[in-house]
Amino acid sequence: MKVGYKMKKFINVCEYILFLFFLILIPFMKDKLSILLGLPIIVIIYFLNKKINIKNFPLFIFIISLVIRVLVCIYLKTDITDDFKTMLDASRSVLNNNLSFVSTMYFKTYPYQIGHVLYQALLLRVINSVLFLKIINSIITSLTIVFIYLISKNLFKEKTARMISISYLFYLYPLYLNTVLTNQHLPLLLSLIVIYLIVKKKISYKVSLLIGVLLAIANVFRTESIIFIMAISVYYILTMSKDNYKTIIKNVLLIIVTYFVLFNSISLILNLTPVKTKLTNNSGYWKFYCGLNYKSNGIYNNSDAITYFNENKDGKELLLNRINKDKTKFPLLFLKKEVILWTQTNYDLRIDNNINNNIFDFILHFNQGYLNLIILLFTLGLLFIKNEKKEVLLLKILIFIYYGVYMFIEISPRYAYILHVLIFILLGLGIEGISDIIKKRWKNAKV
Repeated sequence: MKVGYKMKKFINVCEYILFLFFLILIPFMKDKLSILLGLPIIVIIYFLNKKINIKNFPLFIFIISLVIRVLVCIYLKTDITDDFKTMLDASRSVLNNNLSFVSTMYFKTYPYQIGHVLYQALLLRVINSVLFLKIINSIITSLTIVFIYLISKNLFKEKTARMISISYLFYLYPLYLNTVLTNQHLPLLLSLIVIYLIVKKKISYKVSLLIGVLLAIANVFRTESIIFIMAISVYYILTMSKDNYKTIIKNVLLIIVTYFVLFNSISLILNLTPVKTKLTNNSGYWKFYCGLNYKSNGIYNNSDAITYFNENKDGKELLLNRINKDKTKFPLLFLKKEVILWTQTNYDLRIDNNINNNIFDFILHFNQGYLNLIILLFTLGLLFIKNEKKEVLLLKILIFIYYGVYMFIEISPRYAYILHVLIFILLGLGIEGISDIIKKRWKNAKV
C-alpha cells in the first residue's frame, strides 16, 4: 500500500508534533534522577536478550508473567475500594438474585458499568472468591503481555519484540492493578488483539467483521472503543491509495457498523432482562466538568461531585460556566494533566502490607524511574521515522488521540494503563534507533 508524497509529508509533520508533545513533558517528570535505578534493568535485559535464545517465547513469557502476577495477588494486600468495591458488591448481589443495586445513584448515573458487574458475577458463580477474580485478571494480563510481544514482533525485530515484552514485566504499576479488580484488563486484551489483527493480517471483510465484534465486546466492559474506531478509521484513510480506496472505505464502514449494531444490540437485550437497563452514560458532561477543574488538575474531587450530582444543576450549564471562568488557565491545566497522566503512577496506590518504609520508598522510586526511562526512550524513538513499518502509525494515532482526549476529561494514573502499553510497544523505535546509531559509530570507529 503506497502512501502519496503529500500525505507522507503530512504524516511526518504530525509525527514530529507528537514528538514535541512528549518532549514538553520530560522536563516536568517527577524524580528524574530515579532513571538511574531503571537503567541497569534495561541494560541487563538488552544483553541477556542478545545472548539467550528461548524457544517458544510466547509460552515462556506467558508462564513467567502468570507466576509473577499470581504471587503478587496472593502477597499484596489491597482493599477493593471506590468504584471497584461498588461493582464487586453489585456482582455479589447478582449471585443472590438481588438487582436492587440497579436503582442506586451510582448505576443510574453510570449504567455502562453493569457489563463488568455481570461479568464478575458470572466468574463468582464458578468460584465465589475475590482471589479467583484476581487470578483470572492475572491470566488475562499475562495474555496481554503475549500480545505485546506478538504486535512488537510484527513491527520490529524478533530480539526487540522480546526485549519489549520482558521490559513490561518489570513495570510494577500493572501488577498493582491486578489486585484492585479494575475493569480495564479484558478490554485492553481485546483491544490489543484488534491491533494485532491490523498489523498482522491484510484488510478483509472477515478481519473487519472480527475487529468490529471485538471492539463492541470491549466496550461492554469499558467505554473506550470509540477511540479505537477513530484511530483505525484515520489510519486506513491516511494509508489508502487510489488502487484500494474503495476496499478500505467498505471495510472501515463494516468495522463501524458491526461495532455499533452489536454493542447497541447487547444494550437493548440487557434492557429486556430483569436488569432492565441499557449500557449508556447518563452523565455525559461529568467527565469534562471534572477534567477541566484547574484546582484539582482534572482529577476526581469531592467538591465537584457534590456540586454536579447533589445540587440538581444542569451539567451542561455547569460545564459552560467552568469553561468561561477558567479558559485562560486551560493551557497550563492541559500541561499539568498530561504530565500527571503519562509520567506519574504512584499517588493512588493503597497497599495494606506491613512493608518497611525505606523498602517501600525504594520500590516507588524504582517504579517512577523505570517509567521515566521508558518515556524518555519512547520519545527519542519518535525521531526515528525513516525505516519504520507503516503499521507503527496506528499506535501513534492512538497515542495522539488519547493525548488530545485527556486534555479535556477527568484523569487518573490508572487511566494510563492502556497508554503505557502503547508506549512500551513503541519502545522498539527507541531501542532499534539507538542501537543502529551505536552500531554505525562502532563500525566507523573500527575503520
